[in-house]
Amino acid sequence: MSTGKLRRMSRLLVGPQQRCLLAPLDHGGWLGPKKGIDRPRAIVEAVLKGGANALLISPGFYREVASLVSSAAGVVLRVSLTAGLSQEGSQETPIASLETALRMDADAIAVSVFFGRAGDIEIYRWLAGLVDASYRYDMPVVAEMMPPGDRSYEVEAIAHAARIGMEIGADIVKTNYCGNVEEFRQVVTAAPVPIIVAGGPSQGDDSSTTALAHDAIAAGAAGVAIGRRVWQAPDPQAVTAQIHRVLFEG
Repeated sequence: MSTGKLRRMSRLLVGPQQRCLLAPLDHGGWLGPKKGIDRPRAIVEAVLKGGANALLISPGFYREVASLVSSAAGVVLRVSLTAGLSQEGSQETPIASLETALRMDADAIAVSVFFGRAGDIEIYRWLAGLVDASYRYDMPVVAEMMPPGDRSYEVEAIAHAARIGMEIGADIVKTNYCGNVEEFRQVVTAAPVPIIVAGGPSQGDDSSTTALAHDAIAAGAAGVAIGRRVWQAPDPQAVTAQIHRVLFEG
C-alpha cells in the first residue's frame, strides 16, 4: 500500500484491532433535516465525544462542521446522495468528484449502490470509474453495496453485493448484517476486504444497537456504521460510547 493511502486508511481503521466506528451523518438528502441531524454541529460533537473515529458526511455538511473535526478523525466524503424529494429518488446521484474529495482533504470517498432499484447499473458504472480513478491519487473508496430490498438480510444476497464491491476494487465495503454470526462469516470470507456493517433503521433500543455491533465484530467485520440508531437516540453520545466499548474495549 502506498504512503498516501496508508496514511488515509490509518484514520479509518484504528487501534491494534484495525477497527472502524464510522458515524454516518449523511441522511439529510434522503430523509431531510430530521430531529437528530437537524443541527449538524451538535451531532458531530456528540458522536466524536462518544468515540467515533470517522465521519461519513457530504461536502456541504463537512464545510459546516470542519472546525470541529480534528486531524486524527477520519472523513469519508459521500460523493453521491439520494434526492429524497424526487420521484426518482430511489437511487443515489453523483454530487461531487474525486477532485472535490482531494481538495477537502478527505480520507476516503463513498458511493452507495442499491441493487434492484431503477438506475442501479448507472450508479454502479460510475462507482467503478471512481475506483479506477482513485488509484492514481491513493484515495480509498468505501462502496456501500446493498442487496435488493426483498433480500436485504439474506446472507447470499449480502455476500454477493459485498463481493461485487470487492471485485471492482473497493478498499472497504459497507453492507447489511444478516442477523447471524456464523452466516455473516461467509460474507467476510467471500469478500476479503474490511467489511463495515450498516446499522439500519432505529429500533428504539440501545441494547439492540450494541448487540448488533458485538455480533458484527464477532463475525469478523472491521467495524460498524450506525446512523439512525445513534442520531435518533435520546443521547447520541452515550450510544456511541457504548458502541466504542464493544469495538475497542472488548
